[in-house]
Amino acid sequence: MDFHLDRESPFSFACRVCGNCCAGKVIMTGPHEVLGMSRVLGITTTEFLERYADNGGTTLRYGADSRCLFVTPEGCRVHARRPLVCRLYPLGRAVDESGVEKFAVFPKPDDCGAEFGTDGTIQGFLESQGVGPYLEWSLRYSMLYRRMLALLDRMGVEGRVEARAPGAAAGGPPENAPVGAAPMSSWQDIDASLAEYCAAKGLAVPAGIEEAIDLHLAALKGWLDELEARIGKAPEKTRGAKRT
Repeated sequence: MDFHLDRESPFSFACRVCGNCCAGKVIMTGPHEVLGMSRVLGITTTEFLERYADNGGTTLRYGADSRCLFVTPEGCRVHARRPLVCRLYPLGRAVDESGVEKFAVFPKPDDCGAEFGTDGTIQGFLESQGVGPYLEWSLRYSMLYRRMLALLDRMGVEGRVEARAPGAAAGGPPENAPVGAAPMSSWQDIDASLAEYCAAKGLAVPAGIEEAIDLHLAALKGWLDELEARIGKAPEKTRGAKRT
């Protein structure tokens, strides 16, 4: 794909709910997206991950026909809280090391009933799809995840440590497990994470999606702060890496 467009580039897209674009694609999901979809379905994030997710909870599961499990003749069952990649489609988005954002347009499939055009701008399309909060949440989680990987890499050199993310007991490794053994699902499962975290802190579990995401991010940051305090900060030469 040629990522050369920006937010002011002419673009419009009118979906006709044919569902033909919802097959043969890998749909990545973050903790915030798993939470939103689970609320639409009326289940917990733990149940959602068990029923609908693969790869440690980071991708949506597909049926035997390679179609997303949420696609129906009437449309998407979780459309109100669909993941960022679905909101962006048919756009692809890339951010380089200097933070410059560019977009590309996926080719229109032969069986797609949607209308592609230039009546608006990419910015207008993004606003219509409500991508703003999803971009912010994705950035915040990715920053924590990269920080976690860096800390676990350092701790792996030092051997076994007592380190467990909030909620990791629900499907994650026990304390004193080898560092790096924690599956991503222990981060993805916001309900399990917050149930444990709030019980330990004497807090009420937030009822709202946005409030739950904010507290989950705060809990993960606190966990990483504690780990870093125990092992010490990284040497200067390994710090200050550019963000992508």
